[in-house]
Amino acid sequence: MEFRNVCQYFNDKNGGIVTAAEDVNLSINYGEAVALVGESGSGKTTLGRLSVGLGRPSKGEILLNGKNLSMFKRQELRGKAQYIHQDPYSSLDPYLSVREVLERPLIYVRDIKDPERREEIMARMLDGMGLESFYLSKSVRELSGGQKQRILLARAFVIEPEYVVADEPTTMVDFVRRNEIITLLSNLRTKMGTSVLLITHDVSVASKLSDRVAVMYKGEIVEYGATSEVLDNPLHPYTLALLSVTPEKLMKQEGPLLAATRKGTVVIPSKFEGCRYSFVCPYAFDRCRGERPRLIEVSPGHKVACFKVAG
Repeated sequence: MEFRNVCQYFNDKNGGIVTAAEDVNLSINYGEAVALVGESGSGKTTLGRLSVGLGRPSKGEILLNGKNLSMFKRQELRGKAQYIHQDPYSSLDPYLSVREVLERPLIYVRDIKDPERREEIMARMLDGMGLESFYLSKSVRELSGGQKQRILLARAFVIEPEYVVADEPTTMVDFVRRNEIITLLSNLRTKMGTSVLLITHDVSVASKLSDRVAVMYKGEIVEYGATSEVLDNPLHPYTLALLSVTPEKLMKQEGPLLAATRKGTVVIPSKFEGCRYSFVCPYAFDRCRGERPRLIEVSPGHKVACFKVAG
């Protein structure tokens, strides 16, 4: 998966322009997991949705195996790229059975006509989720939150996709179940060789699941590199602040990360050309407010967009 100069703009209710993504360049290799990390509203989910064809970028292009997503037919793309929503309660129809949830993609996406083969695939998938085959006869509304999350994973991976977006896959489960979901997702990715874009505000989840990390702020990637390098040696002031805030505060937009803002909101002028983090950055100087820093490699594979760090 490759993002090339991807921009995404929306109109707000007052007729203004909201920037959800600005000149994003990112690649995800075969079988690799890349985490998009940042607070709510940073543009992570927008990029994830665009990368599976749920919308088209305002500018730039997104390619899967070198082919622009706009060139894929809908069914063909569904067979290659899947999206795992963060909320299993709203993403699964409570009146469907687990069998219907898993069988439909086998019929309509993978075009498997043999009922016995479908049954075998579903039973094997459930077993990988730690669920017995009798769950196929259960309705979604009978499942617990953790079981629903497992079915979401199963629905995405049952078609054996090449690429999966996992949008906050552990947000709706408790701490114990969170580790189980992380393990399941890691095992599925390894077993199938699937590339994963992990969207998360929780740095600990990124550290366990991803090979590389891209830190996003206000639609831009401000730091990027190997997970161990970025988390052990953070360079951008925003990354440093991000690592100091608990996931709960990030979701609520509280704490030192946003202490300099009013009600956790930074309004960026539509034609602002400087660093977007300069509004709250304790290290900002005149150049930061007049020129936008670009990602510069400061060590092998480790890039940062900050004049204080990269000059």
